[in-house]
Amino acid sequence: MPATIYKASSVSSVEFGITNETGILLSSFSRNVTANKSELRDAEGEVVAVAITGKQAEITLEGTLNGSATMEVGNLLTLTNDIDLYGLEGGTVIVNSVQEKSSAGEFKTISVSATQYANTMTAPV
Repeated sequence: MPATIYKASSVSSVEFGITNETGILLSSFSRNVTANKSELRDAEGEVVAVAITGKQAEITLEGTLNGSATMEVGNLLTLTNDIDLYGLEGGTVIVNSVQEKSSAGEFKTISVSATQYANTMTAPV
């Protein structure tokens, strides 16, 4: 059941919770957008130009397995959660690692690490 959100008049828009992914009841979702930065310095060491290239995002999914997760290292990943913010949208997401954990008296959990690239790429033929 969705949460009822009460907010002060100073709060214009907030988000609560996350969306589960296929095969995972998510407990956390994180996305860190970064880029390469090259600086040009003059004779006094002052930055006089900056080039920003290679935007990408590191994505981490953590949660409880719900059925079977289809993530495989090196494969493309399609996500339900929004990955079109903070200067990087669309592109391609590739799985870097998958960690599965089982403990006595606990539900089986999974942690998936992936990278989102700006360009749309396809799997090799």
